[in-house]
This record gives sequence, structure tokens and C-alpha cells, in this order.
Amino acid sequence: MPTLLVALLAAAPSVAIDGPMTPWRGSETAQSWSCQPRKTCGRIQSCEEAEWYLANCSWGGRLDGDSDGIPCEKLC
Repeated sequence: MPTLLVALLAAAPSVAIDGPMTPWRGSETAQSWSCQPRKTCGRIQSCEEAEWYLANCSWGGRLDGDSDGIPCEKLC
């Protein structure tokens, strides 16, 4: 496994993919999201939420249609 990937995984919060709702980045509004049910960009409310789905859900990559690392381009 490449060193950078190992470092990123070690620094990442422990989150089960498609697991329980988990706040993202210590959000001040204490929002929680869940990988169930799957969402499309049209149903996502913020860039922060889209980034959480991209990082934490097995289906999150579908939110990044051009594979540039930015989900839901109109929000982010």
C-alpha cells in the first residue's frame, strides 16, 4: 500500500461504510448523515454533505461524475 494512502487512512476518522450516521468535520450545526438511502446531487443540501457522502459511502463516487474529486459540482 502506498505510504500516502496509509497516512491518509491512519488520519481518517473511523467510519463504517454504509454504517450509522456520523457527523462530518465537527459541523457546528451538528448535522448527521447516513449512507442509507442513497442520494443524488439534487437531494443533497450542501457541499459539506456531498463531501461526506463521497468520503464515507460506498456509492459516494457517483456524486463525482467527472472524477475530479469534487462531488456535486453545482454545490461545491
